[in-house]
Amino acid sequence: MRERRAFVLLLCLVPGCAQLGLRPAVPPDPPLKLLVAQITMHAPLSSPADLQSFDQPLSSEEDPLLLARLIEEVEKKAQQLFTEQLAQQPGFHVVPFAEARQVRASLDFTHKELDIAQLGALGVQTGADIVLTGRILDYGKIQWQYWAVGLAISMLAETLIVGAATGFNPLIMAATAGSELLTDLPFWWGGAYIAGWAFRPVRIKIKALQITGCAQRIWKEQELVVLIPGKSLNKYSPEERKRKELQLGVNLEESLMELAKSAGNDLRLKPCKQPQQTRGKNNGSARGSQVLYT
Repeated sequence: MRERRAFVLLLCLVPGCAQLGLRPAVPPDPPLKLLVAQITMHAPLSSPADLQSFDQPLSSEEDPLLLARLIEEVEKKAQQLFTEQLAQQPGFHVVPFAEARQVRASLDFTHKELDIAQLGALGVQTGADIVLTGRILDYGKIQWQYWAVGLAISMLAETLIVGAATGFNPLIMAATAGSELLTDLPFWWGGAYIAGWAFRPVRIKIKALQITGCAQRIWKEQELVVLIPGKSLNKYSPEERKRKELQLGVNLEESLMELAKSAGNDLRLKPCKQPQQTRGKNNGSARGSQVLYT
């Protein structure tokens, strides 16, 4: 199980964490039934302008309500996109997005982020073998522990290069560090759109809960996409290309597509780690009634 470090990939500015040189995995047989239960926002967003371009400034009264609505729209879009991408992977039968939303509403869960017992209940209700959840960790804005390290490394590298070329003149090095801070901080903190290329970091982490046989966490993966090449934006009009919501949406879809591919290669049922209480003892497809992982 690999876990990518966001600041390393930000330095590389790669379009995505594509898996290179891996053979396609043999699809599960019989096919697995999957449910995408939810994808929730955890990026450090504080304003609607973090998510969308606006022609006019918003009033302070509009900000909180609009921010909540925009976040909910992104969460729903991410859940739908991931559901559709997983359905394209061989060996997976995925509960349709509309059905997943309907079943969740019928169970009347009060909290936005479902706990383990609620995820298990959703899995049993839909007959899913595996329930998946996701968190959007970075969305345009990056969590400080990642961008602070990336910015520091970038500033240090540039300052040392200039220092070596100038005999480590302290005034020139200080000026270089200040210039790097002023020019790089907007990129590391919230992305940028430069010369037709968009830098909008989107990082998503997905976890899988096995329901069939026994309830246990069996898989997790995360994906970071930063760079949107100009050619990816060429299908949109010049005005649309500049809009933050479109740029973020492109990288959201790219991240989820890569995660779905990873699931297609790696996501399989696992043997139970320990005896657990089960239901359906009279058939061979018992599902765990307790969730014993954290």
